Amino acid sequence: MFNGQCSIFLDVFPSLTDNVLVVGYLLVWVVTFIWYHRRFRNIDAGSMIIGSYMAYAVFSIVTLNDETFNHEYDPLAFFPFLYLYIMLMIALAPAIYHHCSGAEKIEDPHSKSLYIPCIILIVSSVFMLLNAYSAPDGSITQLLTDADAGKNAYLEQIAEKEDSGGGIRNLPSVLFNLFFDCSTFLFFYFSTQQHKNRIFLLALFFALFAGMAVPIMNGQRGSVIKACLTIIVGYSLFRRYLSERFNRMAKLAGITMAVIIAVPIVAITISRFSDRKGSKTVSGYVYWYIGQANLYFNNSAMDPGGIRYGDRTFNMVKRAIWSDTPKNYMERRDKYCNLKIDDYYFVTFVGDFVIDFGPILAFLIFVVFNLWVLSEIKPRDGTIKLHQLLLLYFTLCVCMQGGMVLFSYSDTSNLIVFVFIVLYVWLRYHEALLKRFPLIQKDIA
Repeated sequence: MFNGQCSIFLDVFPSLTDNVLVVGYLLVWVVTFIWYHRRFRNIDAGSMIIGSYMAYAVFSIVTLNDETFNHEYDPLAFFPFLYLYIMLMIALAPAIYHHCSGAEKIEDPHSKSLYIPCIILIVSSVFMLLNAYSAPDGSITQLLTDADAGKNAYLEQIAEKEDSGGGIRNLPSVLFNLFFDCSTFLFFYFSTQQHKNRIFLLALFFALFAGMAVPIMNGQRGSVIKACLTIIVGYSLFRRYLSERFNRMAKLAGITMAVIIAVPIVAITISRFSDRKGSKTVSGYVYWYIGQANLYFNNSAMDPGGIRYGDRTFNMVKRAIWSDTPKNYMERRDKYCNLKIDDYYFVTFVGDFVIDFGPILAFLIFVVFNLWVLSEIKPRDGTIKLHQLLLLYFTLCVCMQGGMVLFSYSDTSNLIVFVFIVLYVWLRYHEALLKRFPLIQKDIA
């Protein structure tokens, strides 16, 4: 009888070794957070990212010991956690450098063309809101009053995604998603200027808010979380350059938005599991959703049984060259059905690159790219240029958006990277042109 009870206990609870490893992983991030603020104690984007990694590690501990989901994980190992930490620190290197750089001022690029992506975002958000309100399930009120509304809206979105990748279905939504990240960056940059266009900034603020409201109406949480993390990164990056008055307003607006968004997000979560009884199942799913990435990376990402040859992280690039490249996640899962893990599970953005290229090539990609970024973002005399900040912001978005889930710029979102590249090239060489031909500055700005 005693042996039978022990067997049941071991089946329900993970081993002591697993708990020691995941707690150790959390403690490493706690030490990193303390080290990060040892000399410079200002809270910035790097602080937020490391703090989020600490939070994900806490949820990893909780879901590992949750009797509903702990059977999902295999025994943990030391080296995958070590590799994951090193890769995340490599990706954070630009943030750490900027944290210690002492940059105090942003050089004005003198370009009115920067308003273009923001105007596209504002116009797209209007059409998105109109489409969302006209949809049968497009109502936040319905999400709060109908127990199945969130689940039904989500299932409709999943059905559309299964056949996605072959063409444009919703142009306003496509444009909005393409320009959201860059427009968030520009919103906070415009907010640092002494002479602000307050009406334009207000319109852009509501457009950014639409990026969270519309996904909620569609029963989606992932897009809302991604938008929130992007805004947090943007604000945290520009915080040192913003006025004290704007910082106070931003904190108040952030708290208000968090409260407004939290209620429907909870309603969607409950709706998704309305057919399951017991709050433990819902809470267990939340723990699993937030904490799974570290554990699945540890279990499978380092040795998934093959690689995807960049079919996820560089999907659009490969599709432009090879016609047999999968167009969506359903086709990719069918093609790589031999792998131990697919993108149904979260493995962090590091895991996406490791599964696509293998641990050695992924390591080299991270090292080469971040060394180049470090060489490009060095301020001069306390002044940093906008294209340097944009490059830094891109790396921060990758770290923040992908720390809990996957590489957020994969598949058709490769096009967002293209938008980043176009804006970066314009800012960098536009400045060079103005320096070479200062007399025509007013004409081309």
